[in-house]
Amino acid sequence: MRDSHPIPVTILSGLLICGLLGGCESGFEKFYTPANPPPSSILPAPATPEVYAHSTDLNADAKRLREQGYMLIGTSSFYGPANRSNAKQAEAEGKKVGAALVLVRSEHMDTLTGVVPFTTTGPPQVATINTSGTANAYGSGAYATGTYNSNSTVTMPGTTTTNYLPYSIPRNTFFASYWAKGDPTKMRLGAYWVPLSDEMRHRLQRNTGVLINVIVVGTPAFRANILEGDVVVKINNEDVVDAAGFREQLTRYAGQTVQLSVIRGDQNKTVAVTLTPLS
Repeated sequence: MRDSHPIPVTILSGLLICGLLGGCESGFEKFYTPANPPPSSILPAPATPEVYAHSTDLNADAKRLREQGYMLIGTSSFYGPANRSNAKQAEAEGKKVGAALVLVRSEHMDTLTGVVPFTTTGPPQVATINTSGTANAYGSGAYATGTYNSNSTVTMPGTTTTNYLPYSIPRNTFFASYWAKGDPTKMRLGAYWVPLSDEMRHRLQRNTGVLINVIVVGTPAFRANILEGDVVVKINNEDVVDAAGFREQLTRYAGQTVQLSVIRGDQNKTVAVTLTPLS
């Protein structure tokens, strides 16, 4: 017979959290979503990525990293117990996906509360039963009587006890972005661009062109002094119609010095830039 021992509350809490919230796998791994396939122009990843905290402005963080030549390769977004997810797990996922830099942000969302039943069974109970009585026997022409007395043991199951364990689990939202370092010597122009907004179309009185919103340090665009906010309307006197068309034009003129016609504020300017050759 073995004595029953109570399970420590800390172990119960861990089992409770894992059971209620779907296992103990890292959320950064489980909810990782890759971005566009990383281009061939990224540099080899370090052995361990650097990990920093995201600010409250994720877009500003992304812009700053793109200016430094980083490229987004994936994100993790989920919510769960605050004490089960941490920067080390994000670092491990960043190492797995080949990131050079990981930015992490968490914020309290709510607290999950309630109770769960926990039933324990006590040790079995052994009882001794005494049996006694008188026995009579009859036979042909004879009669006999006597007494008997015996002891036996009976094992009965232990009693069960049900306790109700309260739990209170703070839950946070978690977000991580994973970045690879780009090679500026392989970037065709070294800029990011977006379509013109409705406001810009009305102000400029045109539908065609693209807005430069990020310049990568050390690239052809940076050296040619193209600026954030420039609107590119022509390349070598060809109209720049939209974002996809501009990308195709840059590929076609790869390795050449081209003239970009831009609108900067209220001025029209022509900027010469030598594009990186195709590798």
